[in-house]
Amino acid sequence: MANNDFYKKAYKLVEVDTAVRFDVPIGSDHEFFTDFSDVRGDFQDRMIYKALKVNPSTFIYNEEVNRGNKTLLFLAGMRGSGKTSELAKIARNLNHKDGFFCITCNLDDGLDLNDMEYMDIVIFQLERLFEELENAQLAIDISIIGSLQKWFSERVQEVNKAIKKEAGFEVEISAGPPSFLSFLGITAKVKANLLGSKENAQKIRTVFKNNFSDFAKQFNLFVEEVNVRLRETGTARELLFVVDGIEKAASLDIRKKIILEEANRIRLISANTIFTLPIELMPERQKLISFSTVVSFPFVKIREKNGDEVENAIQRFIEFTYKRIDNKLFDSEETVRKAILMGGGSPREYLRILEYASMFAGDDDEAITREALEKGIRQLAAETSQYVSTADLEKLKTLKQSNDEGKVMPFDADWQDLLEKLIVLEYNDGTYKRVNPIVEESQLYKQYVG
Repeated sequence: MANNDFYKKAYKLVEVDTAVRFDVPIGSDHEFFTDFSDVRGDFQDRMIYKALKVNPSTFIYNEEVNRGNKTLLFLAGMRGSGKTSELAKIARNLNHKDGFFCITCNLDDGLDLNDMEYMDIVIFQLERLFEELENAQLAIDISIIGSLQKWFSERVQEVNKAIKKEAGFEVEISAGPPSFLSFLGITAKVKANLLGSKENAQKIRTVFKNNFSDFAKQFNLFVEEVNVRLRETGTARELLFVVDGIEKAASLDIRKKIILEEANRIRLISANTIFTLPIELMPERQKLISFSTVVSFPFVKIREKNGDEVENAIQRFIEFTYKRIDNKLFDSEETVRKAILMGGGSPREYLRILEYASMFAGDDDEAITREALEKGIRQLAAETSQYVSTADLEKLKTLKQSNDEGKVMPFDADWQDLLEKLIVLEYNDGTYKRVNPIVEESQLYKQYVG
């Protein structure tokens, strides 16, 4: 995860813009971190621990009963719901001698989000594993490393033969005696070429995918050797990969290809793994649960269906606010509450609102006023609703009517686009949806829906 040490609490209005940045997730050990896990309606983080066969109270993993039972878990949630921060907290809780040796793989830090396949991800997982093993100075059987290194070297030679036929630039590697560092040299070169020309990247993927069964055997053998060494040294009981960022891939086609078209290859990798699942792939849940566990990660529920405010959730957002911004930088707590309700339970949407409110604060103001907040909301509402279509408005009208009558909305494919654009927000297990409060403030919505 990117270093966010420069995020400091704002004590002046000019400092608010940095304090509310949402493009770099906050780690669970940062002063800004706020735990929302108990105010997400039906969701509880114990669901994730239980899926990983971990005691939710002690965070202890019993490898004796689960040694041949690796967990593949998809955590599905909308953008801006706080999945990355939640996963950072979970990884921190589980990373101990009676739990897991956690390997976090942030795809936006290591891969090209515009051109990415599952093969790229699993190579990145292996690279991150070797980096963490090197940092931990964990001794691994040199013959196991050598076998994996030899396999990679042979595949690179195949790639170079394919490249040479078309007079392209070959993948240059210089593999020394088997070791963490020599293997990292190979994976670094392979990954650099995956991030380079699309032609070379595709040749690498093709060669590796054509040999994926062998690759999976090598990968699984190495993982099991690591698990044995982790237990022998009292470091941890097993490995756990946390793969975050698939939803940030540039296109829906890339995201679908990684999760759905590569499902058979994902199943061949025998290692405890958590993937974040893009919200638009949730309708494919029935396909995924045939070989994995899928847990829905909703927004914080700050209103019930009947419109009643959920006070403990609002209080948690007030805590979230004052960790980032000194309370003296608001003209009143009522202004803060108004901003929280407009955020709809999305930490990221709420930070955007605070960003716009500070932008509209007067040059002579010493605090964010209710007037500045209202101006910011109007601007954000106009921008958010700019591309809402007539068909979208009909869906929003139906949604409002259903919520007013206390009914559950049946699924149809049209909702996915509205969820992806954050026009509609989702709560509980997906059965409760509301129009984004920012959209409700737009003139367009008021005119057509009321």
